[in-house]
Amino acid sequence: MNRRLTRTDRLKTRGDLTRVFREGRSAADAALRLLVLPNSLGRRRVGVAVSVRHGGAVRRNRVKRLCREAFRACRDELPDGCDFVLQPRPGRDHSIEALCRSLRGLSRRLAGEGRP
Repeated sequence: MNRRLTRTDRLKTRGDLTRVFREGRSAADAALRLLVLPNSLGRRRVGVAVSVRHGGAVRRNRVKRLCREAFRACRDELPDGCDFVLQPRPGRDHSIEALCRSLRGLSRRLAGEGRP
């Protein structure tokens, strides 16, 4: 079983998220937009950006929890040394399985273009 996400596994500062948005590469499908940027830390980190279009705070926080859990569940299949930002698409019922499937597919697509 995968261990939980610790503070060091998450993108916590505004600067880290902004850097991934500005410099990272992205790919998208119907459920998710994924941005990836290599880091010098040698480990995977994740951030989640959920827009107001998802609904109120309770709904947005639920979507963020689902995204973090999907990342935790399939992080061993993702490239090391990268920062990931997940942006779930609004207007969909998100499940962990669907988000994992999207995350795996999008990361493979980005990895096919060279190291993310």
